[in-house]
Amino acid sequence: QQALRVGRLSLARRLITRHLAKPALSPHMVADLLGVSVRHLHILFEQTEMSFSETVTGLRLAQSRRLLRERSGQTIAEVAFACGFESLATFYRLFNAAESMTPGDYRAQSA
Repeated sequence: QQALRVGRLSLARRLITRHLAKPALSPHMVADLLGVSVRHLHILFEQTEMSFSETVTGLRLAQSRRLLRERSGQTIAEVAFACGFESLATFYRLFNAAESMTPGDYRAQSA
């Protein structure tokens, strides 16, 4: 049972990574792709340090930091939408909470 849970969690994380840029990424979408219920998906993540939504947000923020460093030609909005954030305001709020600076300041500091 434990090995099955670990395997499903690993696959769930790979699916999240694969579909990270899609704003429609949701527990329902990943559960459907895994062939499990949404409740079961949440139970898989309960046994980790981060919930499903915290995992998605963390991966999106990590991707945005990488893009801000590597793609200076992209606007902040293009980076946000490429990482699956539905709104620029949400991106700014989450980024600032995680980094204690705006995406623009982060990009300038990383340059």
